[in-house]
This record gives sequence, C-alpha cells and structure tokens, in this order.
Amino acid sequence: MKTKNRFKFLLIAALAIFTMTSCEPKIDIEEKPSFVISTGLLVLNSGKMDSNNSILNYFDSTTQVITADAFSVKNNRDLGDTGQDMIQYGSKIYISVYGSGIIEVIDAKTAVSIKSISVLNIITGSKCYPRYFAKANGKVYVTVWDKTLGVEGKGTVAMLDTTSLTITKTTNVGSYPEGCAIVNNKLYVANSGGLNMTKDSTISVIDLTTFTETKKMKVGLNPSSVLADNYGDIYVITNGNYGSIKPMLVKINCTTDVVTELPNIKATRMAISGEKAYMYYSDYDASWTVQNKQFNVYDVKNDPATATTFISADLIKSNTSSIDVNPITNLVYISETDYKNNGTMHCYEQTGVEKYKFTTGLNPQKVIFTSKK
Repeated sequence: MKTKNRFKFLLIAALAIFTMTSCEPKIDIEEKPSFVISTGLLVLNSGKMDSNNSILNYFDSTTQVITADAFSVKNNRDLGDTGQDMIQYGSKIYISVYGSGIIEVIDAKTAVSIKSISVLNIITGSKCYPRYFAKANGKVYVTVWDKTLGVEGKGTVAMLDTTSLTITKTTNVGSYPEGCAIVNNKLYVANSGGLNMTKDSTISVIDLTTFTETKKMKVGLNPSSVLADNYGDIYVITNGNYGSIKPMLVKINCTTDVVTELPNIKATRMAISGEKAYMYYSDYDASWTVQNKQFNVYDVKNDPATATTFISADLIKSNTSSIDVNPITNLVYISETDYKNNGTMHCYEQTGVEKYKFTTGLNPQKVIFTSKK
C-alpha cells in the first residue's frame, strides 16, 4: 500500500465512526433537557467525517451523570462536522470544527455559544480548515489547512484575538500543520505533510512578537503532536509512514533549539502534567491491525533513558484516540475507540488503578476539565 493511501486510510478511519449506545453498570447515562457545568469534564467527539455529527459530552464528576450532547442541549443546533481540538482560555472555550471550517467559541460555565468564527483565506475568502490550538498573551493560535487555488495542504497559523473574537493575522508555515506549543514566546508548529505523497519532517518556529516564521527544524517524518513541559522543552511525536518508518519521539530544548531523538521512548498519543508524561503507543501490520500497544509514563524532569509501564495494554481493548490529565486531581483520562461505535473514556489514578469509565460519542478527541468555582 502506498504511503499516501495509508495516511488517507488512517485519517478517514480515525474520523469515520458510526453510532452505537452502550451502558455502564455504575455510571448513569442520561440525556437531560438542561444541565449546569460544575466539577467535571467536557469531551469533544469528532464524529463521522462529512456527517455533521460532532458532539460535546459533559460528565459531572460528582453525580456521575453524562449529558450526551451538551452543545445541542444548550444551543439548539449541532456543533458541526469533525470536531478536532479545543482549548480553554479565561472564561471561554475554543473548539476547532475542521470539516465545517469554523472555530466555535463557547462560555466555559454554560456551554452557550458566544460566536462561530469562519476560518477563511484572507485573500480569496475561501474556506480553510482549523486544526490545533495554543494560547498566550491574550491570543489563541490555531494551525490551519488551506486548500485555496488547488494548493492542497498549504499551511498557515491564524492569530485569534480573544477580546474581539476575530482572526487578526495569519502567517505561513509548512504543509498540513498539526499540533503546536508555546515556549519562550516561540510557537513550535508540526508540519506533517498530510496527504502529500512526500511527507514533511519539520517544525516551524514562529516568533510571537513579530508573528513570523524564523526557522524550520528537522525532527523526523510526519510530525503531529507537540507538547511543552514545565522545564523549557517540547516533545514532538513523529508518525513515520505507518509502515517501515515507525513513530518516534523527539525532544527540543527551546533555549538552544537542539533536537534530540529519544529512541527508547515510544508514543503516538501523549499528555504532560507536572513531571510526568503519559503515553500511548501502537503501530500497524499490513492489514491495519493495531499491534504493539503500550501505555507508559515518562519522567520529563529527570529524563531517564526509558519509560515505565502505566497500565497493561490489555485494559484498553481497542485503539486510543486521546490522553488527557486533570492538572488538579492528577487523574488520567484515556479514550477507547474501535472507529465503528461510540467510545469509552477510562479514568485512572496515577497508580494505574481504574477509578471509573463512561460512554462517549464517536471518536473522542479532547478533554477539558471544568470546575464549579
């Protein structure tokens, strides 16, 4: 199978999911006409691509009741097509809805929509496709796929003013930009190459003062996720070609911009909280069957040569589409999806003991933790 076709297969499989309802014996699954956001979590589910069925779950940690479609309950309309990422900044939550070409801004305390922002090419006005967020200095930054004038996968980063809720600037990066993170007033952007026959292998570095790209750094084939720790480093997951070139994790010192490969540390999904990075790893055989699953934890402060096991791979029967860590409770949330049915969100203690689980929507992508304060 050609690399391009393999990438298309994975992208579509990760987004193309069909609806199913399942029940947990200890968790009350309930659709409510209204709800109040308190201490809990919001789960963004991408849904099936081109089906306009992204949903936002709200799970109340105290009552253990889930509102299955929180956005629709509060706004009397659908969220849109293919929810990709979300981030909270101040009193607002920003949701990138890739297929719809919008950024949905909601109130963090009510889930009521404040504004739907169309992401457009600033010259032609044609639709573009928002991907992943970072935040700093009163701005939200989002990576964007721009298919204007047939240049599929042209990459930009858009700057969103959080007061006016308008996109005020854009800057060019590599093709099909994905994850991004900010350290030392620099935005590091993964240029994946996406559906191109030849994948990209670079990180763009953007000076946020001038909002211009200052350099590109080689990190490995098809970079995707970019995460910052509290010690001045970022970690980049490179996906390889889903075949002969396996995923790889690299670390970038953001003071020197020196890139270091971590050959003994494997990750395809990752979340960093405090000193710990929680990682999921898998690869595929020729039939696209998931192989070599691992769930590990890595000490980003002390930087050992290897990671240690967090939970047994057998505890998650299907694939994992997201890992998030509550920075207050240190609980670890790992999603499970088979790309055909509703997903499951598993909540683990730092010791690896499962605390609870609940049913999500189609293909859970991101968790934001809420508080009644």
